[in-house]
Amino acid sequence: MVVVRPNRLFASLEALILAGLGLFMLTLSFSQDYWMLLNPKFRWLTGSAGGLLALCGLVAALAAGRRSGPLKTLVLAALLMVCLAWDQGAFSQPGVGTDAGPFTHSQKERIASRVTRDGHEYIKINLAELFVLAEKGDQAKLKQRYVLRAQVVETPNLKGKGRFALVRLSVYCCLADAVWVGFLATPVDGAFPPMGSWVAVYGALELRPNAPEKSEAQLDKRTNRVSAINQRYLFKADKVMPIQPLAVPYMFEIRPEEPYAY
Repeated sequence: MVVVRPNRLFASLEALILAGLGLFMLTLSFSQDYWMLLNPKFRWLTGSAGGLLALCGLVAALAAGRRSGPLKTLVLAALLMVCLAWDQGAFSQPGVGTDAGPFTHSQKERIASRVTRDGHEYIKINLAELFVLAEKGDQAKLKQRYVLRAQVVETPNLKGKGRFALVRLSVYCCLADAVWVGFLATPVDGAFPPMGSWVAVYGALELRPNAPEKSEAQLDKRTNRVSAINQRYLFKADKVMPIQPLAVPYMFEIRPEEPYAY
């Protein structure tokens, strides 16, 4: 009769849970939702670490003579359960993980990158992508119509000039290096959207008077936050529609071609 001692049992469970955490990391590195957590350039690092953790966990599970206690095993089990629960429910909200990237080839074929409204075709794009597009100066792209989603910033100074700002936070690696990216926009029929509201704006770029050759970012010394409001182009709105706040308000992806991250 083989008797499995409690310490040995906990050690085996602990090792298998570690292997499960490694498999979760490995799976996450191939997930289309990875970009919502980390910059996609770190996929290889997450995947490699997950693979090594899974391998070490399996080796430890087979190793003889290891001992452990219930507390550490329960903590690791709780962590694995949180990861699995998060994976099932974190991105189930409408509009998240469906038209956000990165896209596989089949998704590129399935997801439309353009919409038609009032007889005009608009390309879906995010503010950071439009900012880069405007700075590059590709005339063919500058003449296109675009639709973007953004938060409204309205000040008496801007309103007095017949403008409001469209902004979103662009995250390159983490929130510490995030930049507020945006455009000044013109209202439709003089109707300004409420301050702080989320809107989908349909329109086109319009060269600003006395536009500089290149836009420059500005540092707010009070908040230590960098902002980049495009100084070369206005976004001339055809239509401004209120929308629900985005479940993931940050921009993690910047693509040079369609389909854009939107």
